[in-house]
Amino acid sequence: MSSLGKIFIYAFVVLFVGALVAPIAWRLIHMLPAEGTGSFIAGVQRMPFHRYLSRSIQVTALILLWPLLRSLNVRSIRELGLTRNSCPIRDLSAGLAAGLTGAILLAPLLLLSGAYQLHVGWSFSVLPRFLMTALVVAFIEEWIFRGVVLGFCRQFLSPMGAIVLSASLFAMLHFLNLPSSVGEGRNGPQWLSGIEALGSIGNTMPPWPYWIWAFMTLCAAGILLGWITLRTGSLWAPIALHSSWIFGQQVFNALAGSTASRLPLAGPPQCNGMVPLGLIPLFCILVAGGLMWLLLRRRLRPPRFPGHL
Repeated sequence: MSSLGKIFIYAFVVLFVGALVAPIAWRLIHMLPAEGTGSFIAGVQRMPFHRYLSRSIQVTALILLWPLLRSLNVRSIRELGLTRNSCPIRDLSAGLAAGLTGAILLAPLLLLSGAYQLHVGWSFSVLPRFLMTALVVAFIEEWIFRGVVLGFCRQFLSPMGAIVLSASLFAMLHFLNLPSSVGEGRNGPQWLSGIEALGSIGNTMPPWPYWIWAFMTLCAAGILLGWITLRTGSLWAPIALHSSWIFGQQVFNALAGSTASRLPLAGPPQCNGMVPLGLIPLFCILVAGGLMWLLLRRRLRPPRFPGHL
C-alpha cells in the first residue's frame, strides 16, 4: 500500500475511533464529583459535547501516530527533521516570551479597534482549564503538523515549500468545524452521537470574507511555527508559542466579546471563536515572529536534514 493510502486509512480510523470515544469520555467526566461550580471538574463538565469530540479526535490522532510512522518506515524523529534539543529551556522561554508578547499586544489593539468590548462575569477559576486546554491542544497539533506533516513534506519539497504546504493544511483543517449544538440532548450525547456529528463537519463555514481572513491568520501562524521548527530542529519553541497564543485567546474571549466587524482591522473570531480576524492579528503574529528571530539569532542551527530529495 502507498504512503498516501496509509495516511488516508489513518485519518479515517482516527475520526471513527475518536467519535466512538467522545460519548464515553463525556459520561466518565460527568460521573466525577464537582466540588463547586467554580472547580476545574465543573468547568470541564460544562463544556459542550463538540469540545469532547474534538479533544477525543486529537488524542486518538496522537496515540495512533506512532503506528502510522512505523508503517511508513519512520523509525526515529531524526527522519522527520527533528533532533535532540540541546537547549530546551532556552527555546521554551523564547516561545513563551514571543507568544505572550503577541497575545498581550493583541488584546488592547482589538479593543481599540471597536470590534470587541469588555464584559463582566469572568472568574480566575477558569485559568487552570484554559491552561490545560492550551497545553494539550498545542502539544498534539505541533506533533501532528510541525512534527509529522512538515517532516513528511520535507521529504520531497524544499524547506520553504514544506513550510507553506504544511501551514496551508493546518489552516484548512481548522475549518472542519462542528456546530456547537451537536450532541446536546436532554440526556446528553448518546453512544453514536459522535458518529452522527461527523456528518455535520463543515456545515458551519463562515461567509467568504471571514474565512479568507481566518485562513490568512492561521496560515501566517503555521508558517511562523514551521519556520521555528526548522530553525531549532525541535518542537519545544513552537509548542510554547502555540500554547501561549491559545491561552491568551481564551482569556481574552472570557474578558471580551465581538460587537461588530471592523475589517480590515479586526472582525469576529472564527473557527469556534478561537481565530481573530484582520490586519491587527496578522500584525501581532509578525511581532511575535520578529521577536522569535531576535531570540534565536545566536542559537546554533540544527544538523542538516538529510531527507530532502
